[in-house]
Amino acid sequence: MPDLVHRSHDIGRVVSRIALAAVFVSGGRHVWQHPEGPAQGAQTFLKRCRRAVPVLDHFSDEQLVRINAAVHVTAGIGLGTGLAPAASAAALAGSLVPTTLAAFPFWTQPEGPQRTHQQGDFLKNLALAGGLLSVVAHAKRRP
Repeated sequence: MPDLVHRSHDIGRVVSRIALAAVFVSGGRHVWQHPEGPAQGAQTFLKRCRRAVPVLDHFSDEQLVRINAAVHVTAGIGLGTGLAPAASAAALAGSLVPTTLAAFPFWTQPEGPQRTHQQGDFLKNLALAGGLLSVVAHAKRRP
């Protein structure tokens, strides 16, 4: 019986990783193919980032958005296939921070439907980050 429980936990982890990976591979692929909208949405955030990190001046907003999309696709594939899942999950969690801050700054919006929608998307990304950090934490505990 303990072996069956262990296998069901393993299956659950694999399914969870694949589900998390699908979000990033699909979204990253879309942003890679259509960076204009996300780049425009990230413009204010990226302007602030450039003041703090001048090397970012060497890249256009679209290039930075595409770099992030490439991280999402590459690390998403690594997570989904089980190749370096902890490193992939850590990379995705790290890239999710600027993505979320750039795309869903609900605190800058006036009260209303747009603010509510952005807050919901912000919280969804927070939940994704929690799932990714769970993958990292589990990998650290395994012998």
